[in-house]
Amino acid sequence: MDLTIPAAVERSSQSHHLTGNMGFFQLIFSVMAYNAPMVVVIGIIPIMVMEGAGIGTPISFVVAGIILALFSVGFTRMARVLPNPGGFYALITAGLGRHVGLGSGYIALLAYFCVYAGTFSFAGIVAGDLITNTLHGPELPWYAWAACFWLGSAVLSYFKVELSAKVLTIFLFSELTVIVIYCVLVFINGGANGAGVSLEPLSPAHWFDGNFSLGVLLAIGMYGGFEVTVLFREEVRNPVRVIPRATFAVIAIAMATYALSSVVFIGSLGIDRVVGLAQENPTGAMNASIDSSGGDVLATLAAVMVVTSTFAVILAAHNITARYVFNLSADRILPESMASVHKRHGSPHIASITTSAAALVLNGAAVVFGLDPLVFYTAVLGMTSFIALVIIFVCNISVGTYMRRNGGQLASAWATVACPILAAVGLGSVLVMAAMNFPMLVGGSDALAAGLMAFIVGVFVLGVVTASVHRRKNADIYSRIGRQ
Repeated sequence: MDLTIPAAVERSSQSHHLTGNMGFFQLIFSVMAYNAPMVVVIGIIPIMVMEGAGIGTPISFVVAGIILALFSVGFTRMARVLPNPGGFYALITAGLGRHVGLGSGYIALLAYFCVYAGTFSFAGIVAGDLITNTLHGPELPWYAWAACFWLGSAVLSYFKVELSAKVLTIFLFSELTVIVIYCVLVFINGGANGAGVSLEPLSPAHWFDGNFSLGVLLAIGMYGGFEVTVLFREEVRNPVRVIPRATFAVIAIAMATYALSSVVFIGSLGIDRVVGLAQENPTGAMNASIDSSGGDVLATLAAVMVVTSTFAVILAAHNITARYVFNLSADRILPESMASVHKRHGSPHIASITTSAAALVLNGAAVVFGLDPLVFYTAVLGMTSFIALVIIFVCNISVGTYMRRNGGQLASAWATVACPILAAVGLGSVLVMAAMNFPMLVGGSDALAAGLMAFIVGVFVLGVVTASVHRRKNADIYSRIGRQ
């Protein structure tokens, strides 16, 4: 099959081309760090047991992973046929046209920026709690600690991507090590009654103990970022081989980590007691489980890992956001100056500086207006989860559309017809559930939810209108949309 890069893409690459040498494991760790496994284990799993699928929480993670794996079959094949930089922005444009592509690119940029900028408030809180209450250090407002996270991510993101990848690898490896130690200790101690950790939560009898649909909705949000393996294409060594493998590896590792951790959490407190304990105090329930299995040492390590995990999210989200800014700038949708590539580091350094500055302004406004940091964090992260679902669903449609026309030998009935259809059923169901529960996702009132939903739609429409304007007035820019 002819996989020659189109001339338009080749010209674009010559003028705006990032460079890097990330390998398989560096890409996995860089992407998976965005998921914050330690934050999921300590902060999200108890909430899922309390409000989601209950005892069936482990299966929620398995079902979510299967849905995303089905999507990734066609997604990674399309990325081979269309080796354009730009991630979702490029793939959706190729399959569904420049108007939908640019609208999707805008809301994808919004989502990743919200994760980056919105996580500083949570970072300030968890860092302050660790330093003040655990390490008995000074007590400072959340934004003082958040400023340290901002400075660290701003500096690291300026340099070549391998530097960030090394930092993220260390942090993620440390997180997974603590999670594995926790799981092993619970198995050794025999769980709540000392008779062994039960695998009963995996039984079909418990799949529908709680709200199965809501459980899958919450679970699928914990896999965020797996798709950006394609976004790092230009900075990966041997992308044709590495990207598909890394994409499925991220999903598999996340599925195994979250499903096993939830089985262990349920087993450590007892199937008959865990839901009630989680309802009384979600965070306290997990802390009690960790403390009972590993004592103060493991509890302290877990608290430290939550802080480093949060920094890893910020750094990973910064890198992703900067590359979206870079790609939109390379197409001259945003000022082309932000598509500058550092001569030594091969990084999108101007886009990175712009991203850092924008986050500083947003968080500065949150401080000035006295916004509650947790309310702010919940709102922007809930909005991001919804946008991610929308983008993946739209990209799934684009995959089927594009591959039927251009897939050649890679457009098999299984990979580009059956898998996208099955993924569409799962993603569509979850998306409907997300829309119905949007106020819960953003943790606010119906009025707040309506305002945020209107904002998301408005940003998408802005992208469509921008494409229409360029089509009439700037044919050259219009032809570039989607890194075409």
